[in-house]
Amino acid sequence: MSSCTTEKFVGLDEQVRKDYHIAVVLPYSDGMEEQWRHSIDWALEDLNKSLIPQRGIRITAEWYNEDDYSIKDLFTSLAEKTDIYAIIGPLYSAHAAIASECCAKTGKPLLPALASSEQMMRAYAGKGFLWCLTENDISQCEVLLTKAIQKGAKTVSLITSDDLYGQTFSDWFAFEAKELGLSVYGMEVYTDTDLEEKMRKLISGQPDCLICVSPNNGITKRMNDIRRSVSNDKPFFLFSDGAFLLPKDKNYEGMEGVVQTHDPSSGFQISYETRYGKSPSFGNAHFYDATLLAGLGILQADIDGNDDVNEAIKHIVSMDGDEINACTDEGMNRIVSSILRKERHHVTGASGKLHFDPTLYTNVLHSVYCHWTVYQGKHLILEYNTSDDSNRTYASVVNWNWRVTQMQDFIYSNTTEYAPKKDLYALIISAAKGWTNYRHQADAYAVYQRLRENGLDKKHIILVADDDLAYNALNPTPGSVRLSDNGNNLYTDIPIYRHPSDISWKEYEKMIVDNEDCILPSDSTTNLLVYWVGHGTPKGLQWADQTVRADEIGSFFNTLAKERRFRKALLLFDTCYSGMVGAKCEDIPGLLCITAANAMETSKANRYSPFYNTWMSNSFSDALLGMLDKDRHQSLYEVYSTLYNQTIGSHVSVYNAERFDNLHKAGINEFLYPR
Repeated sequence: MSSCTTEKFVGLDEQVRKDYHIAVVLPYSDGMEEQWRHSIDWALEDLNKSLIPQRGIRITAEWYNEDDYSIKDLFTSLAEKTDIYAIIGPLYSAHAAIASECCAKTGKPLLPALASSEQMMRAYAGKGFLWCLTENDISQCEVLLTKAIQKGAKTVSLITSDDLYGQTFSDWFAFEAKELGLSVYGMEVYTDTDLEEKMRKLISGQPDCLICVSPNNGITKRMNDIRRSVSNDKPFFLFSDGAFLLPKDKNYEGMEGVVQTHDPSSGFQISYETRYGKSPSFGNAHFYDATLLAGLGILQADIDGNDDVNEAIKHIVSMDGDEINACTDEGMNRIVSSILRKERHHVTGASGKLHFDPTLYTNVLHSVYCHWTVYQGKHLILEYNTSDDSNRTYASVVNWNWRVTQMQDFIYSNTTEYAPKKDLYALIISAAKGWTNYRHQADAYAVYQRLRENGLDKKHIILVADDDLAYNALNPTPGSVRLSDNGNNLYTDIPIYRHPSDISWKEYEKMIVDNEDCILPSDSTTNLLVYWVGHGTPKGLQWADQTVRADEIGSFFNTLAKERRFRKALLLFDTCYSGMVGAKCEDIPGLLCITAANAMETSKANRYSPFYNTWMSNSFSDALLGMLDKDRHQSLYEVYSTLYNQTIGSHVSVYNAERFDNLHKAGINEFLYPR
């Protein structure tokens, strides 16, 4: 029996012993208010028809127009309201990130449903208050690329927005393309002012497919105008889910893309069409399920006799018995009854199975996407797709744990003879400043402390950092820099040689290379460790506010090699696009370069702290430091293998191995210990 009914409650008010309130924060623009109310009011009606007679509780919603408020002020207020038991929304990823920051402080249950920023989900993963009803856009990017392959593409390009929504695509596009066997022709991040210039630049390269990421209708309309002006067969265009919000119009004829949608096996579409006389739109299924999950969580908390709705939701989604589809009248009644009887039936909703990562409980593990096109001015669904969990390290973990499969091979028999090592020097560079770049200095300080613990004299470690964290006004623990909330204070006996913001790269280079300064002695019996952490762009690495070209960095190390400043050198770069530097270090004798990412990829942050309100480390450096804690006698191949498999979202890459040594025999210890 369908839940789509217009019956009114009869005699239910008298049975209510307690009212519970939830807040709904969603935009009303472009007629979207009716769209959201269709889902949420319907779900509340179905819930209350079961909750009131069976438990004597009722759930009501307070509505807020997302377009009308300061998101930070609104969510600060809602997060502190004791009579609000959960919040549904907001819609946009940038707003959801702000809402998450506010709700993290009080533990208020937040169900943004469609907000899909990977960085937001990863920042608050496991914190116990964030419940996302869709996978993040790592999966959407995968589905788009897979769709490109199915349409015959071998080369792809990406144009994406310069905001939190677009960041997931720019961070993961090149990585996933390589894993799926596609060649990347180009990638551009646009603003309102340069959208057309950058999009036409990518089109002129004639990739087989151009993936277009749009955060709103205005941008989508502009992208479509450019699409319609292209007369060539290549590229064909695929749009992200933001384009699905466009109103019906024949000007969009032929557009196609993917969007999160209802599970076709749930019966939601038929029920929705029967109730409202039209097909469900973007988000209808997910906001129905968000309301469902909040309501069942409130029920479980009421049964438990407390207000811990988060723990109650965790209990609900952990139930592993027979499935009950809760988006029908009968199903809703059955799931409520089973919860009251303490049975463990698994809940499925309009969007599919509500399976969450069993360790983090932050977002569903699998989403349903549809491939759509605009035909005669209307959206036509061509087929349904899901992300491929075979690409994950395990099928039951979140999708940023992507199993990498493109490791490099190295010749085992290659061996280079070197004179005995007599000493070790290290250049440590943290090239970024400011609180939001906390992780870069923290990682640099951690590497410094590790070398000191290994017995390396502080005079042999040349540390460059801006030193603006320990006594920063935003630091809740003044005088300290840590890798985790309760980690050791790394800001102990830290001699900073120079601040990148005070000197240029050329000045730094001169200080190192100039023989008169003797910072780095001219000694062919000394090994050199270089660790550079910070930001990179497709044009080069950032040095404070400057950009240092990859060829300039390669030239610097080539000069050190020619002047016999090292016996062997190991370069570790933890920046975005760091592979372009590795490529410029090819053919330098005695030098090995390991980068956090290849030349087309971004590297990823790690360990977000709501207490410090920033990322505390980087994925590559976190893996590096964790590995060094375990075994000093690992070969450099083992180091590469560990870093490759434990670094999130980029391909750790090795450069110049053939001019260095046998990686299976050369050890990391000769770059960590003075003797």
